[in-house]
Amino acid sequence: MDETDRILLGLLQQNASIPRAELARASGLSPAGVHKRLHKLHLEGYIRRTVGILDRGKLGLDLLCFLKLTFKNNLDASNLPALRRAVEGLPEVLECYTLTGSDDALLKVAVRDHVALRDFLRRFSESQQVVGRVETCIVLEEFKEGTALPL
Repeated sequence: MDETDRILLGLLQQNASIPRAELARASGLSPAGVHKRLHKLHLEGYIRRTVGILDRGKLGLDLLCFLKLTFKNNLDASNLPALRRAVEGLPEVLECYTLTGSDDALLKVAVRDHVALRDFLRRFSESQQVVGRVETCIVLEEFKEGTALPL
């Protein structure tokens, strides 16, 4: 990856629908050159996918939560596959990470309200048997949200 690739990736992180002509002007490439570079970046896995980022509030998903999970037996090899299967079936789960430290996993969850959160927690509980404890943290205010990586 060279500086031109970094310029293209930086611009795409800010606006994935930026016209190719603008990318060409900003990078010093021709539109055909931009097309070739982007195709190469896709093939090499630098660009995994292109998505639209939706406004949760406009969609009525006003409650954002983080769930800290602790496994019943944190050394059990079945924990991760079971957790993966459970969260794949729950569209409210935006992100899922396994962790070091006192918690074993962290879920980022978006729901309409506290009733939807209650219903989600029930469905999550029923969808798996490996989590022993869930601590729910409700987001009060967002100061920074983003997807752009430092290049």
